Amino acid sequence: MNKQSMTYGYPPKRSIKNIKITFTVLLLFILQLTTSNIYAQDKKVSISVKNENLENVIRMVEKQTDYLFFYNSDEINRKQKITIDKRNSTLKDVLEVITAKANLSYTIKGRHIILTQKVEKTAVGGSSSTKPSERTVTGIVKDETDFPVVGANIVIPKTKKGVITDINGAFSLNVTPGDVIEISYLGYMTQEIKVTDQKSLNIVLRENAKALSEVVVVGYGAVKKSDLTGSVASVSNANLVRGGNTNSAGALQGELSGVTIVRSNNKPGGGYDIKIRGINSITASSSPLIVIDGVPGGNLDFVNPDDIEKIDVLKDASATAIYGSSGANGVIIVTTKRGQTGKPKISYNGYVGFRTYTNLPDMMSGDEYVQLAREATRGGAPNYVYKRDEQIFTDPSELQAVKDGNYYDWLDAISDPAFITNHSLSAVGGTEAVKYGFSGGYYYEDGMIQPQEYTRYNLRSVVDITINKHVSFGGSMYATHSIREKGNWDLLRDVFRMRPTQHPNSLVTGEEIWKYSSNNLFNPLITSKNQRSQVKSLNLQSNIYLKITPIENLELTSSFSPYFTQTSMGDYIGVWTKAQQGTAKGAIANATKDNSLSWIWDNIINYTWKKAIHSITATGVFSAQKYQYDRLYGATKDLSYNSLWYNLNGGEITGLSSNFNQWTMMSYVGRVNYGLLDRYLLTASLRYDGSSRLADGHKWALFPSVAVAWRITEENFTKDLQWLSNLKLRLSYGQAGNANSVSPYASEGNISGSVYYPFGTSTSVGNLPANIANPLLTWERTSEYNVGFDFGFLGQRISGNIEYYNRTTNDLLMGRNIPVHLGYSSVVSNVGSVRNSGFELQLNTVNIASKNFTWNTTINLAYNKNEIVSLADEEDLSNYSVNLKGMRGRYSDKRFIGKPVDTNWNQNTIGVWQLGEEEEAAKYGCVPGNFKIKDYNNDGKLTDDDYIIDGKRTPDWTGGMTNMFKYHDFDLSFHMYFQLGATQYDRFFENFALEWNSQNFNNLRTNYWTPENPSNTMGRPSQMGSRGNIAYEKTDFLKVSYVTLGYSLNKKLLSKWGLSNARIYVTVQNPLILTKFRGLDPEQPDITNIGDTDGMTKNTLLGVNVSF
Repeated sequence: MNKQSMTYGYPPKRSIKNIKITFTVLLLFILQLTTSNIYAQDKKVSISVKNENLENVIRMVEKQTDYLFFYNSDEINRKQKITIDKRNSTLKDVLEVITAKANLSYTIKGRHIILTQKVEKTAVGGSSSTKPSERTVTGIVKDETDFPVVGANIVIPKTKKGVITDINGAFSLNVTPGDVIEISYLGYMTQEIKVTDQKSLNIVLRENAKALSEVVVVGYGAVKKSDLTGSVASVSNANLVRGGNTNSAGALQGELSGVTIVRSNNKPGGGYDIKIRGINSITASSSPLIVIDGVPGGNLDFVNPDDIEKIDVLKDASATAIYGSSGANGVIIVTTKRGQTGKPKISYNGYVGFRTYTNLPDMMSGDEYVQLAREATRGGAPNYVYKRDEQIFTDPSELQAVKDGNYYDWLDAISDPAFITNHSLSAVGGTEAVKYGFSGGYYYEDGMIQPQEYTRYNLRSVVDITINKHVSFGGSMYATHSIREKGNWDLLRDVFRMRPTQHPNSLVTGEEIWKYSSNNLFNPLITSKNQRSQVKSLNLQSNIYLKITPIENLELTSSFSPYFTQTSMGDYIGVWTKAQQGTAKGAIANATKDNSLSWIWDNIINYTWKKAIHSITATGVFSAQKYQYDRLYGATKDLSYNSLWYNLNGGEITGLSSNFNQWTMMSYVGRVNYGLLDRYLLTASLRYDGSSRLADGHKWALFPSVAVAWRITEENFTKDLQWLSNLKLRLSYGQAGNANSVSPYASEGNISGSVYYPFGTSTSVGNLPANIANPLLTWERTSEYNVGFDFGFLGQRISGNIEYYNRTTNDLLMGRNIPVHLGYSSVVSNVGSVRNSGFELQLNTVNIASKNFTWNTTINLAYNKNEIVSLADEEDLSNYSVNLKGMRGRYSDKRFIGKPVDTNWNQNTIGVWQLGEEEEAAKYGCVPGNFKIKDYNNDGKLTDDDYIIDGKRTPDWTGGMTNMFKYHDFDLSFHMYFQLGATQYDRFFENFALEWNSQNFNNLRTNYWTPENPSNTMGRPSQMGSRGNIAYEKTDFLKVSYVTLGYSLNKKLLSKWGLSNARIYVTVQNPLILTKFRGLDPEQPDITNIGDTDGMTKNTLLGVNVSF
């Protein structure tokens, strides 16, 4: 279906709806700029030209008045010649002359001048001459706030006849009964109405977030979504900020198919791990490349979602190949907001709230723990005699607690509901010549356990200057400073370990207890005050560019983007802590300072050519980049007073080291987009990367890609299918590399630290090669095929895409065995390969769209299959286990061909030995109450033959769903996401139900075995025997990430106050999770030290959005 395109004098961007409060100095600067922008309709205009193009005359008016022209490029000839001589005239006089000579009509609304083709009768844009079968229908087009939509396209697709709405949103059009009228406008969903006997129409256009992202950033440029040939997914600012998440990676969670995001740490300021389409490497990182405003290597944790215009995710290799050696794991491109033409607009977005624990592990109550202690110390068969409480609880205070039933809740004592707040303030505006944007943000999150907290400050500025039609210049700067207090890294584990019978003060003497003799634990209330860990970060990213357009359709851009980071880390451990035992001479401390400086210099040439049925866009890039990193570390002991990590010389220095590395890269890039009839599309690219990381003769590598697409709905045979609004087939192939796989000096080998050896009668010190260098090393390389369908039905009421991909990563870096007489057992080489394949579905639906009520839904679903294709030193595994018969792999590190990279290899726990099975249990050295392990070969022994492949640690299925409702001025939205098919080691369950399944520490509530309770799910306390895979659990979950209810004040009322938007809202984050996982968080099942994270929290927020 053909659409009429709107052409603007300069294309204004959409207003920013979600905005925040920040720093006073920024506000004062913005207000100063505000006073310089005064728009007056009576400003005098002088134009004197002969036979000049209409388009250029329009530009002259825009430059002198700061007005913007809107017109339909298919209806109005921009090249027609105009002669005008008006000096010091009013805008009205000039417009009258221009429109008269060009046979046009005009209307003015605000600072917009709308041009339309003049017809014989133009009361509201219709024609006076009608055929006998025709009649005139009139109407008004408004938005959901009851404001008229000026410049909306009203078109009869069958005849291509149409008009544009006037200043009041009104139109008049000659129609024939049965005609279908199409109403469209930028940023709104297109509507279709069939004409019957209506004489007038009242049309309400609904905002369409999808339409706002029609342009997709694909690396070194952008394309219309309709012209896209690769697999690219986008998220708008509205979706990022809707749930109130202030971490940009967290805001993406569950939003896009094939993009798996899990939180790696629940402490304040904790980050996220991101994977796109599975695990692509065995030894290297599978994290995607982050590109922020064209600068690669960024960190989403430090970007305020309010500052982001949109995020585009390049998923298939045909899209990521443009980034060559860095694109194998996918690319996330972040585009921040820029200035826009128009009077200054200031926006604020802020909220306050509190955090409380949710879904905590189900620990035993005091009475349950006391009974566990009795069972754990109970005698064995045949009498199972209990000990007296006085024998079990030897601490007088604990015994008193048992007698009185007086138990202590340690988690409640050490934690409190925590405060959370976020504020952002932004300002945008400008003229045709200069556009600017400024913003600042402040975020604070208090910890549930002290001393934990996170504070982040953001400052952003951007300026774009159009010098003339040939030259433009600009730059941006983004600064983030954060302070993260991580507290005591062992505190949470100790809090859960503390027995309910233990109190901070003795119940007998009343004295404060520092160390508990019965289990050697330390009072968490004391250790929490004497141990700290802090991370300070400063990130400064900037960009400056110069753009030259020497001739029409040719654009030359040079940009330079430096990126600086500084991270300072400090740890302090006082005497009265678990680590120091209260016996050391003084505290210990260490400090680390990391600095990195990188820059990238991109030089881009773009040429666009279109003629008749052909269109070509060609892009060439020369890029150079450099990265430097240095670290300084120092450690001390016996500090005499609490100087934290700021006075290392105050004690005895125990460690001092430094580190430095750097690498450089040079790249040549070429890409061509070709279109035939706007329906047959081709994209081809080549990137040639050279890196200092690789040895001479192997520094350069080529990464090609090709993709084709067929816009089926542009074919004639689909024109009559009114229910089909979009259908496009995409096929692609590409190659990309994994820059994370080769460290800066990997191909050269390393030198060991100091080695002491005898030399004659003395001892000498020297160095030796730490490994064998391999000058043949190169990047891991990914090749991927992708097939995709984009679809839309019922005027895009239902839209989305479905993808199938097959991705193989070759040249995996692994240790390859070598003869031991060389002095080393292995050498790192490019051997082995991994494959990921699967499908993805993204679905958007407009379920209800009435005048006062709308309901939209977005759904995403993804399935991924991961498997090892080949390995270094692979062998036949049949001799190792009966369960590996006929399989190949590498048994030393439990890698199996045809199985996932992260396979579990365990014995299989099938129950608990019961009374009456003593004789059979004795064959395996077990007694009733011990776990029963399956003997697969029935040889009466538990050996390697009895291990099995026991699932994998990444999910098969991931997905998410968002529902958005709007009724009058109220809005309601909620988002949920899920994962299925992963089995992981539950470290919390191991620690608190298996490893410490005794009276030593408190335990998870379980149905454990006793002679009177023959449970088949949990062994006998303190006598469980071998545990097998009992600690491996399904990490399936369904989590509601947020529910938001908002109310927007009526815009007619706001306009009297000078406000364009005001909304208050309440958000609840993490209100619900459904899972059978028994640990802290199914997204973090195997965190090494439980104290390094925290429990999940439910956050309740009250916020406001205001703009004026």
